[in-house]
Amino acid sequence: MAFRSLALPDTVSGRLWLQSMPGRREPWPFFLDEARLQQLNLVVCLNPLDEVEALSPTYHKAIAQGRLPFRWMHVPMRDYGLAADAAAFRQGVEQIAQGLRMGDRTLLHCAAGMGRTGTMAACVLKALGVSAEDAVEAVRAAGSNPQSALQSGWIHQF
Repeated sequence: MAFRSLALPDTVSGRLWLQSMPGRREPWPFFLDEARLQQLNLVVCLNPLDEVEALSPTYHKAIAQGRLPFRWMHVPMRDYGLAADAAAFRQGVEQIAQGLRMGDRTLLHCAAGMGRTGTMAACVLKALGVSAEDAVEAVRAAGSNPQSALQSGWIHQF
């Protein structure tokens, strides 16, 4: 289980990976080993917490107990849809982009690491100065993709 690296502009010193929910498709300790190996310092969760609890109980427990070995950002989005709070989504994208400019090593995830992850990743790339078309192409090359017209439209409007 390797994190899927997303190509960033050459001027950005950080790293960005895309993945499914930690502990969902691999044992939680394996995810933690990979996180340490990649020196993650931020994980961005795009799932509502009830979805995390249902799909990865050990990850949910670590979140609830504050026992994650990295910073954790929560920007919940609906499956095949958008964030309930557009302002919070925009603020999250800007924080992630700024962190990447400063060298953050960040992982984005939703349940499968596809639609919500791809939508957020493309918006982060746009915040880093990449065109919408090039952002979506880079996200697809990394194995994710917006999965609805709503998500694709959000990227172009972002």
